[in-house]
Amino acid sequence: MNTSRRLILMLGLLAVLTGCASGGTRVTDFTDRSVVFGWIDIGDVDANRLHQIQLYQLQPQTETPYWNPKFVKFDGGYLFYAFSFPSGAFKLYQVSGQQCVTILCSNTSFSYSFGRQGETASVRVGAPGVYYLGALKLEDVKTGFFEAGKFNVAYADQGPTERQMLEAMLSDARDVDSLVAQRINDRLLEL
Repeated sequence: MNTSRRLILMLGLLAVLTGCASGGTRVTDFTDRSVVFGWIDIGDVDANRLHQIQLYQLQPQTETPYWNPKFVKFDGGYLFYAFSFPSGAFKLYQVSGQQCVTILCSNTSFSYSFGRQGETASVRVGAPGVYYLGALKLEDVKTGFFEAGKFNVAYADQGPTERQMLEAMLSDARDVDSLVAQRINDRLLEL
C-alpha cells in the first residue's frame, strides 16, 4: 500500500473514531431520548468482521443526521444499539467491514449502503422508550463475472430474540443511566 493511500486510510479511520467518540453533543439527560437497537447477520456477504454501522436520521432534518451505534458480536451476527436517539425517523444507512481470518484482515473494505429510502431496517421513534429495528440479514446476490457485487437486506429467519438482545444490553445501560436501564427493564416485562 503506498504512503498516500495509507495516510488517507488512517485519516478516515481517525475521523470515524473521533466521530464515534465525540458523537456531537454528549447526552447526559436521557428523559427525552430513546433506545434504538437491532441485530444484523453478515454471514452471506464478503465482509465477516464489521467496523462500522451507520443509521441516518430522515426526519426531522438535522445538520448531523448520521448515527454510529455501538455494536458487538452476538449470536452469530452483530447486536447494535444506542441509548440517546431523539424523536424522529431513522434508517439503517450503511454497514462496512472486512474479510478476516482470525486476526489477519484483508485491506479491502466492503461497504453495504442501503440508501435513504425503503421500509426495511427503519424505525420511527416517538415518545421516549425502546425501539427495535429488527433482526436483519445481508444476502449476497449473484451477479455476472464482470459486474459489481450486489446484496439484499431482509429480515432474518434465525437469530436472537428481542428479549435476548435487551438482556445483553442491560449491563451497558446500567453503566450509562438508570433511566435507560429502567426503560429496558420495562420492555423486558412487556415481552
